[in-house]
Amino acid sequence: MDNMPKHYKLVKGIGTSIYPLVAFDNALKNAGISDYNLVKVSSIIPANCQKTDAIDLPNGSILYAAYSSVTIKDKKSQYVGVAVAIPKDKNESGVIFECRSDSTPDKDLFNMCRDAMSSRNKSDYQYEDCIQKVTGISEMYSSAIAAVVLW
Repeated sequence: MDNMPKHYKLVKGIGTSIYPLVAFDNALKNAGISDYNLVKVSSIIPANCQKTDAIDLPNGSILYAAYSSVTIKDKKSQYVGVAVAIPKDKNESGVIFECRSDSTPDKDLFNMCRDAMSSRNKSDYQYEDCIQKVTGISEMYSSAIAAVVLW
């Protein structure tokens, strides 16, 4: 069985509810990934994996995801983010990093990808990030997700 992902997509979403898990589900829905069974993975995009705009899987399918999420119930703000670094040589694998922060994590994501690619002796790569901010609402749970999904 070949379960090596051939496609990836960066997604983000926010959601609210009086229940924390429903707020998270609403964030998944906003990101376009609520009808899949997410399997959390770590930090590698396989070689020859292509960026795609649409997830072409039937509802209920397994969808691999490297993600950062947060659910809050106060009026503070939080950020979640993911980033990818993909080598120009498509026969080499890339990296994924995710983080959560009180301030925009764009610099941290960029630096993590840069350092990981440097340690792999890869200097020619494409970088992309996806960041979602969520601000809490009184008496409601607010949730955010940023993910790289692979299939």
